[in-house]
This record gives sequence, C-alpha cells and structure tokens, in this order.
Amino acid sequence: MSQAIHLTIIIPAYNEENSIQATLGEISGYLSRKEFLYEIIVVDDGSTDSTSENSNACSKFFSNFKLLKNTANKGKGYSIKRAMLEAAGEYALFMDADNSTSIYEFDKFLPLLLEGYDVVIASRRLKESVVDGPQPFLRAKMGQFYILLAKMMLGLNISDFNCGFKAYNIRATRFIFELQRMNDWSFDVELLFLINKYTLKLKEVPVRWVHKSGSKVKPVKDAIKSFISILKIKLNDISHKYN
Repeated sequence: MSQAIHLTIIIPAYNEENSIQATLGEISGYLSRKEFLYEIIVVDDGSTDSTSENSNACSKFFSNFKLLKNTANKGKGYSIKRAMLEAAGEYALFMDADNSTSIYEFDKFLPLLLEGYDVVIASRRLKESVVDGPQPFLRAKMGQFYILLAKMMLGLNISDFNCGFKAYNIRATRFIFELQRMNDWSFDVELLFLINKYTLKLKEVPVRWVHKSGSKVKPVKDAIKSFISILKIKLNDISHKYN
C-alpha cells in the first residue's frame, strides 16, 4: 500500500510568470529538508503570459507536481476551491504565487495542525507579526475597512482575513469548500465565516510578510466590491445556502 500524502501545497497564479519560478524554487528547497510526502498543485487562473510554462519548468524539482488550468480567469476563490476539492493531502496549505509569505513560515503551522486545530491562518496584524515594506496607504486603509465590515456584519473576530497563507485539515474542512460560493478574493472571508458558523477550531499565527509590487488590488473599486461581497455572504446565510 502506498503511503498517504501528508501535505498538499496549493498556489493559485494569474499572470505570475516573473515570480512563480522563484516561489517554486524556494518551496523545493524547503521540502528537500522534510521527510513527509507531499503534492504541489499550481492553478493557472487563465493567465495570458508564460505562467504555465514557467511552472511546468519547475515540475522536475518535485516528486508529485500537478498543474491545473482554468479555461479563463475565474478568480482566486474559484482556483482555491478547485484545488482543495482535488487535494490528496491530510493537510492543505495555500500560498500566494508572489511568495509574500515564505513557505518556511509553515514550520509554525504544522505543530498546531498536529495539535488538533482545523484551520491555521497567517496574520500580518498580530503583535509579533513582521511586515517588511508597508502596503500602499489606500490598500492598507481598504484592508482595515474590510476587516471592520466583516466584524460588524458577519460577527468575525479575526485580525487579518486576506493574508494569502492558510492551512486546513482536509478531513475536517473539505465540506466548507463544497459550500463555498464566492469565486473572487472575497472567498477568504466567506470561508472564515463558515469556519465560525460550524465552530471549527482556528488559530491565527503571526508571520513575516513582504510587500511585493505589482498588486492587482484597486482600492476604491475593491472597497465597493468588499461591501457587496460581505452582503452576499450574509444573504446566503439568511437564505440557508450554507446549510
């Protein structure tokens, strides 16, 4: 009987040809020091550049590598859901393709997962967090506004919703990805709402986060979308779509 895969690492990527190879290279170096079995899933979300080709060029560094391609740009939430529902690992970590939070931070996460936490999420806003290079002013303010809205409308008491480094116990949490309805970046707060709704055990962990230029965030437009997304999540719950 083959051994079970311990960890699935998921990397959603949209037009990340300039960063994906460096990120996969660091992941390869990290995993070379580990004894557990793993799989890598890169989800190319309809990129128009060489993201897929550059990802495939790194496949030789891994014993278990998979590239999923969306037929068009469907959103980060769609990509994460697709990969999570295919994940074979006991635990699954998703991280950003630009490597804002290094894979080496996972050393803080695994003991907590083994201890019994269902979900462990990175935070840039805890006392011990290290933010290397502050976010642009409007983007930072939008993040604060988003957190305030989510706390008020969804009853969540979390310091950082959208840091792109989160780990899940797949057996305990796969059902929330089946319930997930948000396909864009608002999927994060939707999943955290479901985690809270179904009283799953969650832990926030301070991490070192490095600001990377080239963000696709549009502060004013996305602030409006944030409100609409949180409202949709609230209405989905009221209409029992998360039951």
